[in-house]
Amino acid sequence: MPAAIFVEPWRRWSLRPCLSMPVAVALRVQRRISGDRHMRQLLRVAYLVGAAVLSSEIVSAQSVPPAAIDTSASEADKILATDLVAAVNAGDPVTRTRWAARYHSLRDGALNATDLSKMLGDIGDASRGLTLISTERKNGWLRLDLRAANGKTGKLSLETDGTPANGVLRFNAFARPAPYPAPLIDHPVTRDALRKAIDDRLRFAAGRDEFSGAVLVMRGDETIYSGAFGQADKNFGIPVTLDTRFHTGSMDKMFTAVLIGQLIEEGRLTLDTRLGEILPDYPNADAARSITLRHLLSHQSGVASSFGGPAEDRLRRFERVRELLPRFASKPLDFAPGTQASYSNEGFILLGAIVEKLTGPTYYDAVQSKVFERAGMKDTIYYRIDQVSPLRAVGYRFPDEDFLGFGERINNWTFQGLGYRGNSCGGSYSTVGDITRFLQALRSGKLLSPRMTEEMTSLQKGYSQYGYGFLHRKLGDRSVRGHTGGGAFSGINDIARIVWETGYTVVAMGNYDAPLIEWVGDDVVKMVAAQT
Repeated sequence: MPAAIFVEPWRRWSLRPCLSMPVAVALRVQRRISGDRHMRQLLRVAYLVGAAVLSSEIVSAQSVPPAAIDTSASEADKILATDLVAAVNAGDPVTRTRWAARYHSLRDGALNATDLSKMLGDIGDASRGLTLISTERKNGWLRLDLRAANGKTGKLSLETDGTPANGVLRFNAFARPAPYPAPLIDHPVTRDALRKAIDDRLRFAAGRDEFSGAVLVMRGDETIYSGAFGQADKNFGIPVTLDTRFHTGSMDKMFTAVLIGQLIEEGRLTLDTRLGEILPDYPNADAARSITLRHLLSHQSGVASSFGGPAEDRLRRFERVRELLPRFASKPLDFAPGTQASYSNEGFILLGAIVEKLTGPTYYDAVQSKVFERAGMKDTIYYRIDQVSPLRAVGYRFPDEDFLGFGERINNWTFQGLGYRGNSCGGSYSTVGDITRFLQALRSGKLLSPRMTEEMTSLQKGYSQYGYGFLHRKLGDRSVRGHTGGGAFSGINDIARIVWETGYTVVAMGNYDAPLIEWVGDDVVKMVAAQT
């Protein structure tokens, strides 16, 4: 078997109710321009958020001083970047077409010159005048920090082909948050000092409209910090509260992993159980023979994405997770299981179908009785798209054409990635209190035995900073476990973190695009992880 190729977490996710935000740094989004129709789709690609998390934040001109162009960029990179800004600011199609003809790559699969020209036009329309702040070459991508006339900033990353022409293969883009000017606490402090530091960090972001959501920090029964910012529904002026129910994105993968762990402990499954043993009628016989639960839980299955189908498929009613399998089950695998790692919502849909096969009748019944009730979660629900609730937050996202986040947000009701209903890969609605209760129940052994909990949440080979359905990262000598949820251009972003050694929990849930919550929330996690 060939050596595994690990794809950075921020490089891939499928746009569905799950909307994954695995990890913690910056989920990037790549957009493809579809030629003459000028329609854009989020691409599920093998490359984001290795970091961490999509971006939807903005920066004021005052908070981001001009910076010198990074010396890690080559002269050819600097020329490309300078020419790009000049072509955008020229404001005419002829100049944009000339730049695109000069810099498009001739390689198969690359964006064509028309695509690149339209990209420049969109940036120009949104920016009303563009300034290049800095350039950096990292991991094969040329990263440009850009500022619009209104002071908001974004990051445009270009993958180039390595030829002397420095041709552009594709790009991804996201808005950038204002850098926090104060140092973060990195040592034990009093509770009052910690509360103030957390509150200052959150108010800094909320004051710049970079954060809308709720945050809860606890240790056991002690509430260290709780706060709510922004509006759950801007049309009706409904404020966010601690009882607001936010879309969870991919955080439900933790629930699904727990259900699988319970079945393993009951002796009904093992991590090496093959897909075909449970779903013998699975249409792709090769996948049924070769995919194991271990592959599915660690994003190494190679199951193809179901995103990109007709809208009616994504919005079609269903009551059982297994009803979603026809969308992708007959497709060939993207790679041989166990040879690569690539974030897969479909893998967790398969896990949900396995849960249904062994527990019946539906995934929703199983997760309610075996996870939510055991953890004391009373405010978590899988809304159908036509259900209305005054406690349900409306998501707000940047329009498709404003991929750098220079303009105003719109509501996400037309965002087809929401789907008809959440499922085993993500998409419930919950509160910061309920997600905190889940984390505490997980660590205390209410959901799984200590041995199984450790196995499911510990780092595994495969997806970066990932275990079996759980993110796992190190902060100094601390182990931080949990998950994220959301995506760029979705109006969804959340994080759930528990410092394993000390039991501190940080849950932040919001209704703006990722990675807004991750950047702000991870700063809170860093301060909390430093406490004893």
